[in-house]
Amino acid sequence: MADSVLFHVTVTWPAFAGFLAAFTTCVVLVLTKELHGHLTMDSAIGVQKFHEAPTPRVGGVGIYLGLALAWALVPNKAVDDILEVILLAGIPPLALGLLEDLTKRVGVLPRLLATMAGSVVAWLLTGVALNRLDVPGLDWLMAFTPFAVLFTAVAVGGVANAINMIDGFNGLASGTTIIALLALAAIAAEAGDVTLALACILVAAAVVGFWLVNYPWGKLFMGDGGAYFVGFALAWLAVLLPMRNPSVSPWAALLVCAYPVIETLYSIVRRHRNRQSPGAPDSSHLHSLIKTRFIRRKLAGKTKALQRAAVSPIIWTFSVLPALVAAAFYDESYLLLLTFLACVWVYHVAYSSLSQARESSGDPSQAGS
Repeated sequence: MADSVLFHVTVTWPAFAGFLAAFTTCVVLVLTKELHGHLTMDSAIGVQKFHEAPTPRVGGVGIYLGLALAWALVPNKAVDDILEVILLAGIPPLALGLLEDLTKRVGVLPRLLATMAGSVVAWLLTGVALNRLDVPGLDWLMAFTPFAVLFTAVAVGGVANAINMIDGFNGLASGTTIIALLALAAIAAEAGDVTLALACILVAAAVVGFWLVNYPWGKLFMGDGGAYFVGFALAWLAVLLPMRNPSVSPWAALLVCAYPVIETLYSIVRRHRNRQSPGAPDSSHLHSLIKTRFIRRKLAGKTKALQRAAVSPIIWTFSVLPALVAAAFYDESYLLLLTFLACVWVYHVAYSSLSQARESSGDPSQAGS
């Protein structure tokens, strides 16, 4: 009974408040778009655009405010400390992302560096950095603090950039992030780290508040500010999981984030082959091909809005499966690594099949937020 009351006080009310604050803020941003739209609107014209009308892209503001309220209300000091680090260290990626949302003039590299800087700030505040990968030889290098901090910064920046990269359809990035956060929470709870599990749930609650406004009709987009902040929060919690719990393999954290990581790696290779910059936008992501070469045929005659909304559940399924394996076998490094490689193979097969498929219409293959 006492544990139930503690859980109710520690999670339920702060989570609901964070969710409600994020949801309310996002709704207000939609209702007031005529006032700020000259700054916040995302054009419907571009290589990575599928939406049909200009839409506000500052949903990250709602997520940040929702999490801030949850942090202010949570009575557990240990949970409070984790959220405080995320809110403070998450300011650089949020700020640079929002600057891009407002000006459309901030490149990928500055946003990536800002996110990496955020991870360094988090290390300075906590002293935590990835110091093991459960890989012989590499673990020797990870024992050196400068190398561990640099590796952590690259990993955190990479995951955050990956979340931004998959932000291509309504609910895609936010839904994938929610799945990953809940998987981290489940693993933390299994490992006995209730504090971290609660922190993951509170972050997920704020993201859900945005998700309900974004999916399925896309009234508001997460934007670069939201994607980089949410990606940073997810990555930092993924770093904390194996560092706080020696029984948890670092590969479990990677597997939870399998889809966005694989999408990013695949995109880098594809753009290199096409002699493009790694940060150059294109319309050849897996979610783009699912829309143009699968959904469009299967849902021919349906509205474009419904076709767009149908993409995300397919990707969510691909995200859930490795997350379930990670939760079930979080201490089995080699099994987790094999599962990650299997995910890479499945992705490759799916991507290759869709790439070779003939489109049923002459519309250009484009993806959008």
